[in-house]
Amino acid sequence: MSDDTIDAAELGHELDLDDFALPPDVAANLGTLFGTDPLETAGEWVGEMRAVKQARDGRLPTAEDLCTTDDGRHAFVGSDHRQEYVCVLDPLVVPFLRDEPGTVRSTTPVWEETVEIGVAPDGVARSHADAVVSIGVSDHVDPEADPTLERIYRQVCGYVHVFADDGEYEVWADDVDAATTSVPVSTGIALAGALATTLFEERA
Repeated sequence: MSDDTIDAAELGHELDLDDFALPPDVAANLGTLFGTDPLETAGEWVGEMRAVKQARDGRLPTAEDLCTTDDGRHAFVGSDHRQEYVCVLDPLVVPFLRDEPGTVRSTTPVWEETVEIGVAPDGVARSHADAVVSIGVSDHVDPEADPTLERIYRQVCGYVHVFADDGEYEVWADDVDAATTSVPVSTGIALAGALATTLFEERA
């Protein structure tokens, strides 16, 4: 393996998506979104994402399909550029997908704190040891609408954030119309690394 490769397993953040169980309410909302039975694991979720992109565009997702924006709460800051995103998983995927060291800089939804996560070939650095990452799906999913990446992003990305700690997440979760859960930031990093190797064409 090249010294420049950024590999989640090598950094101690390995995750098997088939073993990553989703809470029943999140699984049910994802099933409604994709027009399937509840998606009980992250592996099933990724499988549906790949299938939707393949059916619509004849290819798997690429880095170009990440949900960028001009004014997002989450940014990937590289050595010579900065790109903002709607959800925190997208900038977390970038180092693993492109083997590009950088810092994910996020503003939390409730306390407006800045949480930083640095990812490089030789390790991961975190500004907040107790930070958590949320995963969620809107409660207002139209079961009759066809799944597209754009629709999936609209129903999911607004509920994928980073928080200073679980207390901030709980305040936010009590006030959103969505099924959500939280995981430690280390699990969020591992999830991003697993997505880079299983969801996207560059690494699949």
